[in-house]
Amino acid sequence: MNAKYKSLRQTAVCVVATLVVVTCIGVWSAAASEPARAVVERFDSLLLSTMKQGRDLDFAARYDKLARRIDTDFDMPQIARRSLGKSWDALDAAQQRAYITRMRRMLIAGYARTYDQYANQRFDIAGREKIDPESRQVDAALIAPDGTRQVTRYTLVDERGRWRVVRMSPSMGFDASRAAEIVQRDGAQAVLAWMDRGLARYPQLPKA
Repeated sequence: MNAKYKSLRQTAVCVVATLVVVTCIGVWSAAASEPARAVVERFDSLLLSTMKQGRDLDFAARYDKLARRIDTDFDMPQIARRSLGKSWDALDAAQQRAYITRMRRMLIAGYARTYDQYANQRFDIAGREKIDPESRQVDAALIAPDGTRQVTRYTLVDERGRWRVVRMSPSMGFDASRAAEIVQRDGAQAVLAWMDRGLARYPQLPKA
């Protein structure tokens, strides 16, 4: 009887182990087949953990935590260029670098300010679309307990096997159309000064 029980127990353990392996393989396969979605889900997971630590992390700590992931998964030069469209060419090389630096800081600061409290929200992928072989659109929804949904649309491109964000909408309070308008009307230096005024709203912002 003991031998039979031991045999059944070993069989059950093997079955459970097999199911776990199969489940993991399925998750890994899904991530491999949808790497753009995996990038967004990884970022959403970081945002959620940051929100849950809202009482323990001040603005500077949230900024630093988010900056490392954004620097990895967001292509800031592309984001900056796309934000200005045709107006990008009105900036010289030094002004473009300055614009990229400021936009990076504004983007990270926007996320650090927005995602600072947890109230039983959750993230879900609200939609995804294949734009072309090297581009994807992924919609991430922050869902409140009452069902209210706040959707951010991410555009990602495949950069030699590495998927990175090149556009997001809304863009964390950054008014790209306003930036382009300032460049066209007043020039590159004017838009950099405008961005500096925007950054001044974050007194805890780490130094560049």
